[in-house]
Amino acid sequence: MANKTNCIKNGIPYYRIRRTVGKKLNKDGIWVDDIKEFYGKNKSDAEAKYEDFKTKRSAGLSSEKQHFGVIADFFVYNVFLNDGRFTSTTKERYEQVYRKYVKQSRIAGMKLDEVKTLEMQEFYNTVDCSDSTLKAINNIMGHLYKYLEKEGYSRNITRSLVLPKKKQAKGAPHAGHDIVVWTDEELKRIIQNLADNRFRLLVLLAINTGCRISELLALKYMDISDKKVYITKQLSNVADITDSGVKTHRLSIEKTKTTTSVRNIPLSDNIIQEIEKHHQWHQKEMLRNGYRTEFIFTTQSGGFYDRHNIATALKRYYKRIGIDNKGFHTYRHTFCTNLCKKGVPLQTAYKLLGHSNINVTARFYVNIDDEQKREAIQKITTNIF
Repeated sequence: MANKTNCIKNGIPYYRIRRTVGKKLNKDGIWVDDIKEFYGKNKSDAEAKYEDFKTKRSAGLSSEKQHFGVIADFFVYNVFLNDGRFTSTTKERYEQVYRKYVKQSRIAGMKLDEVKTLEMQEFYNTVDCSDSTLKAINNIMGHLYKYLEKEGYSRNITRSLVLPKKKQAKGAPHAGHDIVVWTDEELKRIIQNLADNRFRLLVLLAINTGCRISELLALKYMDISDKKVYITKQLSNVADITDSGVKTHRLSIEKTKTTTSVRNIPLSDNIIQEIEKHHQWHQKEMLRNGYRTEFIFTTQSGGFYDRHNIATALKRYYKRIGIDNKGFHTYRHTFCTNLCKKGVPLQTAYKLLGHSNINVTARFYVNIDDEQKREAIQKITTNIF
């Protein structure tokens, strides 16, 4: 009995089947089904060829291995973005650099077993980005390869990689260069003109604690006790990200930026009085506008503040009182710089600011102007003579 066939190839009758064997990038850079054809003298023979292909691939004998980009996509959007160890800000940042730089790179189209240390190092050397972005790329690649190693797909090649020097990100301060701060005169004018401004306490706490705005906006009244403010959380603009990069944002209370950010900071008697005054005012607004909240800083309806709205309001305020606009983070820079000027030990400043590592704090301690250097030399000379 003749075999049943369904096609002719090179003049010979075959039975052909098509099976999806994975994913591949099309000409538009989109991952699509990778469909492979299997030929046999009949249907059973073609199916046997397909089963043989799967067996060889499982044993690592097939050259038709999965592409790096497919596995990386799966890891980023199904594993990393669901990992509770990372903050929403970190997840959004790493997904962004992955999508912009890695997903569009040459290595994304390579098969996983073809991406060796040399190929990844070449990618690092040639990618057009800043030092901070390359560090973020390296971090997400490190997490990916730890996962691949754990699952038995690949050894962790990121351990051998070297981060080349890249261009400085626009607006980022260089080590040893001036860090933007408020002058004493500017701070005095800001405080004197705040009066009944809705953001008076927010600014005063920023000046006197050096807290990040995300940390201040997450504060509840119960976080103030024993003349200290206890930082244990932050208000994050959480991005819900799909595998196509589409984002929707929502405000949510989350854990602090790093574990070192959990800290307590002493408050002066003047700031304690300001908090009590703010609380009394806030209670009256709650009653008047019909809302209840435990959070110190809220909108007139009791909702969370969007930091961009605060930035806009403060920009108008600075213009009205005749000083140049600077970002809210300038208060944090000023607080750290003033600690340095007052001779507060580096280790103490590091603890108060909750930096991720002491080297971040140390940047402010090398940012001493010439006048301060002259004063230091004068003190030494006076002590000697």
